Amino acid sequence: MRMLERFINKLNFKKAAITYIAISGVLLILCLSIIAYVSRDKIYMAIDYKRISDTLEKEGVTDRLKSQLKKLASDSNDINNVVVLDKDNNIVFKVNSSLIGDKKKMQLIPYDMGRGYLQDSTNEDILYKVVKQENIILNKDYIQNNKKVRLDIDEEFSYERDFSSKEIYLLNYLIDRGTRNKILIIRTANPIPYAERLLEVTGALLGLILTIYWIGLALWVYKDASIKNLNASLWGLLILITNLVGLIVYLIYKQNNLICYKCGALQSKFNAFCSNCGIRINESCNHCRAVIGKGDNYCSRCGSKVK
Repeated sequence: MRMLERFINKLNFKKAAITYIAISGVLLILCLSIIAYVSRDKIYMAIDYKRISDTLEKEGVTDRLKSQLKKLASDSNDINNVVVLDKDNNIVFKVNSSLIGDKKKMQLIPYDMGRGYLQDSTNEDILYKVVKQENIILNKDYIQNNKKVRLDIDEEFSYERDFSSKEIYLLNYLIDRGTRNKILIIRTANPIPYAERLLEVTGALLGLILTIYWIGLALWVYKDASIKNLNASLWGLLILITNLVGLIVYLIYKQNNLICYKCGALQSKFNAFCSNCGIRINESCNHCRAVIGKGDNYCSRCGSKVK
């Protein structure tokens, strides 16, 4: 216990705090930068998707929108094709011929064997999993890999013998409410490289940073309470359990008391002399020895005039 106290007393918490903040900031920025770098394809996709959604809502299917659709497909390695259908499901625009070929019409019908899946009426070997906007951009890429995605799909169709021959794609669509034109965004379920491991490392790093902060705050209060002749163990334990709540209580307690300017011990603000070193810390009445304030003209206890 004494060795721990000596260690705590030798710690320079100001330098330690600066070092802690600097190293933590650098490590977090590094991790977030790496995640942003490996996720850049998804980020570009999200930006392009938002731009396309806004253009469709304001202008409908225009040449500008078609250019944005081409950019969406070219910016992402996951996008297989982007197709625009009119209200009768005629193909009015497509980025490329992938999955579509030379067809003039694309009719998607519900797939009987699974919920949330559509099937091309002219190609039974291709299924489209309908997903929300946020899922087509991320598609659980941070927590799954290709094998896991495929296994999940296989489990849904384990009772269908020829399912292994089918190709699965993700499908998201936007609708022009005025013309009823539909934009189909077709993509592959490709995970972000090393994303799962990166998130694990970042999570572990955040946990370590939080732990160091939590324990460091308790040690600082312990040292500060020791200097002020308070029950350091009690205050340190309180901060270790309650953290910021305990710190607020500790600071309020200090604020409502007086710190000796010589030895640093915490005193009652009504003390005339320091109980630790004996030095005068407050002016007192010459008649009754009660503590008087700096601006007092008369003693609040006996009424004597202050000289």
